[in-house]
This record gives sequence, C-alpha cells and structure tokens, in this order.
Amino acid sequence: MSRKKTNTKLEITAIPGADFENKLQIMLASGDKPDIIQIGTDALEMKFTKSGLLLPLNASFDKTPNLQKFGADGIWDAMKHSDGNVYAIPIRGSAIDNIPIYRKDWLDKLGLKVPTTIDEYYAVADAFSNKDPDGNGKKDTYALSGWTANGGFDLSTSDQVFGAYGTLPNSWLLQDGKLVWGSIVPGALDALKFLNKMYKGKMIDPEFVTDNSARFKDKVLKGVIGAPVYRYFLMDSSNLNNYYEPLKQNNPNAEFVEGGILKGPGDSIGFRMLTRRGWLKTAVLNSSPHVDAALRVLDFLASDEGNKYMNYGEEGVDYKVEGDLLTKTITDDQMKQEGIGQLRLAFNALYDQTSPRYRELFDYAHKIGYKDPADGLVVENNTKQVELDQYTGQQYVKMIMSDGPIDNMFADYVKEWKKRGGDALTQAFNDAYQEKNKK
Repeated sequence: MSRKKTNTKLEITAIPGADFENKLQIMLASGDKPDIIQIGTDALEMKFTKSGLLLPLNASFDKTPNLQKFGADGIWDAMKHSDGNVYAIPIRGSAIDNIPIYRKDWLDKLGLKVPTTIDEYYAVADAFSNKDPDGNGKKDTYALSGWTANGGFDLSTSDQVFGAYGTLPNSWLLQDGKLVWGSIVPGALDALKFLNKMYKGKMIDPEFVTDNSARFKDKVLKGVIGAPVYRYFLMDSSNLNNYYEPLKQNNPNAEFVEGGILKGPGDSIGFRMLTRRGWLKTAVLNSSPHVDAALRVLDFLASDEGNKYMNYGEEGVDYKVEGDLLTKTITDDQMKQEGIGQLRLAFNALYDQTSPRYRELFDYAHKIGYKDPADGLVVENNTKQVELDQYTGQQYVKMIMSDGPIDNMFADYVKEWKKRGGDALTQAFNDAYQEKNKK
C-alpha cells in the first residue's frame, strides 16, 4: 500500500538489535548511506545533527501536512534543537504501557486483596512466592523479576517499590526547583533494601540477571511472575497486542487485575511515562538523492491511514473491525513475515478502535503515571546517559543480590556515578531546564 500511495519503492535494511547504534555508525562511515535512518538515543541524534548528517524536517512541513499535524500537541517543541530545527520524528505510542498488575486468581485463592501500601505489597509478594499460589506443589512462582537490556538491567518492573519510596531510577525528580537524578537519592537506597529483603525471601526470580525481555514476557504468560509492573494489555480481552490470549491458552483461569501507587513512608510517586521524544526516532539524511520520496513516505506513515496499515495491516485480511473493536486475525509470526508492525517510521499508536476495557486501562495508566520534569530537554553533552544507566543497572543488581548490608555499596555507587559524568550531566540538564522555563 505504501508504494501505491506514495509512488515509491522501499528497500529496507534491517540492522540486528545487538549493538545497533555502533553498526549504524559503521554503515554510514562506509559510505553505504540510506535515505532514511532510525536513531535510538538523544546522544546519537545530537551527534548526527552536529555533524550535519540530518535534514531539517520542519523546512518541508508545508509539503508534509500529516507530519506537521503529527507534532501539533507539543511534540515538535520537544524535538526542537537549539537552532530551532526539527531533525527527527519520534516513534510514539501510549505514554505509559506498564502499570502494577497482580494475578487476581492468586489473590482470591490466598484470601488477599490488591495491596495499597508497601507493607501490604510485601505480604502479597511473600504469598505469591512461597505459598504455592498455582497449587502445583512446587516452588516455581515469584512476585518479581526483570531482564537485562542494552548492557545493563531494566528496572521498570519494580517501579512500584521505588515509587513507594518517592523515586524512580533512571528518571529525573524535581526537588526545590532543581532536577535530581532518581537513582542516587536516599529513597533509592530504601527501595533497594526492600528489594534485597525480597530477594533473600525468594520473592524475586533468581534468573532475572540472565533473562531477556522475551523470556520475562514468557514467564508472565506462563504463570511464573505474579506481581510486577508490566503491560496492562494482559487484561484486554480484545487481544490487541497479543498478550491476553496467550495468557489464557496457558491457563484459562489466569486473570490479572490492576493496582495503584503504593503508599510508603513518605511521599509516593507514580509510574514512568515515556518521553515525548520517543523510544526511537526517524530521520532523513542530508545526503539522500531521494529527499522528496523519503518525505512522501514519512508523511503517509504519519497519517491515520498509513499508521493503521503499518500497525495492523489490511482490513479484512489481517484484522477485522466489529463496532468499535479492532481485532487481529493473524499471528505475531505472520505479522513479522508480512512486515506488519516492523517498519515503524513515524509510527503513532492511535488505538482508536479498541475495547472499552482497553480504553479504561489506558486512561487509568495515564492517571497514575509520573511525568519526568526533564522530558523534552535536549542536552548537547548527553553522551554519558546510556553508560550511566548501564552502570546503575549493574550496581543495583549487585545490591539486590547482596548477602550483607548495602549502605556502603550504595554510597560507593553514588560517588562513582558522579565521577563518571553524573555531576556534569545533572548540571547540563539543570541549565537546560532553567533556560526552557525562564520567564
């Protein structure tokens, strides 16, 4: 369809996910330059922009009305660089997909309710992990787990614990008008002590240090993990994102229920929301001999029609619409074979045809989400961010698994984080924040 609608022929080169950005830079340096590229981090976007590799997209907004409309809700302000230009299109979806979820059938069996405090959460976690909630007579269930990602560790599955102590790791907090990194505040140490206690109590899957995201998902679907922060898609019977049906196939009685922000000893905060700058960005190279064609493709994919096609395929073939419900009619493997959902250029998840339950969960998730005060800030020396996040994940894992006290470990981590560039990064973000918010 994209070829017919845009009068272009697409040739897509997929770069394997492992070490994606290094491989992309090697490809560009070799002279093998495509027309359109995708960028994973703000740091690489800044590097390419300063090198003059990227085309200013806003200069062509008069020719690309769908792209212009795409950023009408403040997205282009978030993507704008200091020279006033927009060089990349954020791949966007729901601002928050992950909320605290609990196996309702386990709660019911054990005579428990959805926890509302951090102490109640510990009691539920202990029961889910050590009181045989699935009734198979084996010690094979846990409250929490996680996975390795990008050389570090994904911390989001335990956000309910950190949030109860007033912080979120790898996120910015606003304290007394200044940005503070959530990974190094005292509340983070308190949360790590709680998680360390859970680990010693066999409430955290010990394989969390070796699993990847696919393995984690599989464990949730198969009834190994019962109380993480994870996809609310698991409660959507329309199966839009193909979580609900696999869950039911593994256990027809399995059922999840949503939870809220846990009350802790102080002020609690909600769950991380995705940046308006997107988890992946699409850009056009200045060197492209097919700029007009590239812009036509992106403009089509930014439209409602193009967005729906690239996410769901062809109506009546790959999905069906009944009333206000959109249901996929092919498997995930078939989608991959047909390229549906794989070419996410200027992707924007509209979810305009979903079940009432999905919309209810969507609205609830955004209600309890935490908006990072630094969202939309572009910091030129933000080259250390990925490295610091990886370091944080690695040190957090050591503290969670530690046999002894972790106070000194945390103090050493904070000192090293600052030394490795954390202090400079904090100053740069505060300068950008003050500049953006000055009267």
